[in-house]
Formats: sequence, C-alpha cells, structure tokens
Amino acid sequence: MTQPLTGWEEQVQTTSILRITEKAATVFKEMISDEKKDPENSYLRVGANSGGCSGWKYSLDFEDTIDSVDLTFEQYNVKLVVDEKILNEIIGDVEVDYKIGNLVEQGFIFKRLKYAHVCGCGESFTPIKDIPADGKQQLGWK
Repeated sequence: MTQPLTGWEEQVQTTSILRITEKAATVFKEMISDEKKDPENSYLRVGANSGGCSGWKYSLDFEDTIDSVDLTFEQYNVKLVVDEKILNEIIGDVEVDYKIGNLVEQGFIFKRLKYAHVCGCGESFTPIKDIPADGKQQLGWK
C-alpha cells in the first residue's frame, strides 16, 4: 500500500510508487511548452527495456494517450504513466529526477527508492521480480 506524499495525487492503487522531483517536473513542463503540446493531454511515460549489464534499462518518452494496462500518477502537475506489470515486476519504487551538469552529464535520471540493485554505470538495474524478499542479492557461487 502506498503512502500519500506532499504534492502527490495517486490515481490507482498499486504496490509500487512512481514519483517525480519538482526539478524534473519543471523541465518536463518546459519541454511540453517548447513543443507546443497540450499540457492536459501530455504524459511522461516511464518504462524499461531489456539490456545493459544488469538486465534492464529505464526508458522515458512523451505520450499523448494512455493504454488500459497503464497506471497514472500525478505530481507537481505532471502526469506520469507506466505499464502496471512493468512497474510492479520490473521497475519497482522509482523517482524520476533531473541532473544538471555539463552538456554530457545532464538529463533525466532514475533513483530506486527501495533497492540499490543498479549497475556501476548507473544506467541498468536488476528487475524487482529477481530481487529476493530480504533485498539481498547473492553474488558469485553458492
């Protein structure tokens, strides 16, 4: 069961949390404005694709529609959309943030809220369904 957060409106009951920082929300809204898209029908889709050293990589896209299998979350007037199965079995609790750095090291980033199981590169991660209940991943031989 999820807990209410400041600036957070939960649209659907789910076992995992998807949220966005105020900075990332501001950047997304600026992008919508620059692209002259309708803010009421603009969604930030969070997803995952197989790949990377740990098995999965995050994905982020603009959407103007949602599917029947999607969960919708709203925070800081940004609508986040994610496939229910991807959120609850692959991604888990995650926060979308925006990192400001030099031209190469800036952009949207993902922060896992419960488990740290990410690759050293910080771009790929172990799916939630493959992490033991105690949160401790066994490495090497048994």
